Amino acid sequence: MKVPVKSILVITPDAAVSQAIGSALGGDPGLKVETKASSLTQLNGKAVKFAQEHDFIIFDTDPGNEADLHAIEELARDRREGVILLALTSSDISLAAARKLTRAGVDEVLPYPITGAELTEQLDRLRARATPEVVKGGAGARIGRLIAVAQARGGSGATTVALNLADALTGKGGFLHKADKHKVALVDFDLQFGTIGSALDLDEQDTLLKLAQDGTVPDIRFLEQSMATLPGGLSVLPAPSKFAPVDALRADQVAAILDLLRQTNDYVVVDLPRALVGWVEPVIEQTDELLIVTDLAVPSVRHARRLMDFFKTVNIGLQTTVVLNRESRPLIRSGVHKEAAAALNSKLEFWLPVDEKAARAAVDQGKPLSAVASRSPLTKAIGHLAKAITKALPAAARVGASR
Repeated sequence: MKVPVKSILVITPDAAVSQAIGSALGGDPGLKVETKASSLTQLNGKAVKFAQEHDFIIFDTDPGNEADLHAIEELARDRREGVILLALTSSDISLAAARKLTRAGVDEVLPYPITGAELTEQLDRLRARATPEVVKGGAGARIGRLIAVAQARGGSGATTVALNLADALTGKGGFLHKADKHKVALVDFDLQFGTIGSALDLDEQDTLLKLAQDGTVPDIRFLEQSMATLPGGLSVLPAPSKFAPVDALRADQVAAILDLLRQTNDYVVVDLPRALVGWVEPVIEQTDELLIVTDLAVPSVRHARRLMDFFKTVNIGLQTTVVLNRESRPLIRSGVHKEAAAALNSKLEFWLPVDEKAARAAVDQGKPLSAVASRSPLTKAIGHLAKAITKALPAAARVGASR
């Protein structure tokens, strides 16, 4: 199979810089390198034309130069879909200055001087993002289903729901009941207060924090090496063990993580942070079903309604399901239940009963509920939720192939 050639344009007035980049990349048959001896602003809009003709644009810039930032914004706005912008700047650039560049539209900030090996590694990662890998062992790439879990209030139990739903989606059958096996990934995007890693007794790791600090976009190999796999087959990307700013990640990094996981899994479950930061948008855009975990307290119901309305502005066709946690299904619904159903415009189909003993045992042993209390009413209720999701959203089909 012939490898497609990627075209790179290097824009810099410094001949030494263009020569160094040309030497570093010239031996790669998958890359075609062209240089322009100019600055971005000196091109007077011609850079936009070049952005229609190349896959990567590498350019010198100074984040303190307002004219440069304006030129980057124009380039980012008018570039052809899939074109990646890389900014070369001083190696002692501050985090604030780097964020200026990313807000202007830069995909990657590269400190200069940079070695040929480092530059090649960055381009390899970006090429993996631009040209996603096809999953081996099948007739095409997966398009995994994305389930996002949001909390109506702090302490609503959304993390417990996300963790055990992901576990249930793997397809645990009993002695008399067979279930389809699914490949499932669980991502804890609560950068500051995520507890999935500790709830499963996983080794501490800071993959998401490292991505935020480095400003890199992950490839599939990086993700596979970073994710923990449970005995039942569930893959987990936990929140950092160290505190990170809630806005530390970029939207393109989050989108890349989800793209890659959807290629390699039937279902991807995301535990959302409570804060509505900018990078949550690509999660909602890709979400097939949003679960809002709440109780029936009036403030919780009101906030759940506000969340539903907000997320609908991001994804107008978003399918939303309300999950009532720590609430037993009533035999006869009271006026409170009917009022909540009307306020949430929901049938209130999913009720997860209180089972403190089972929940505590699972946390103490660092295992999902199914592994320590398979007969618990809570475990069964989450299994019912998983079954409803797999029925509504059949397991990820492969492009060009039937299941």
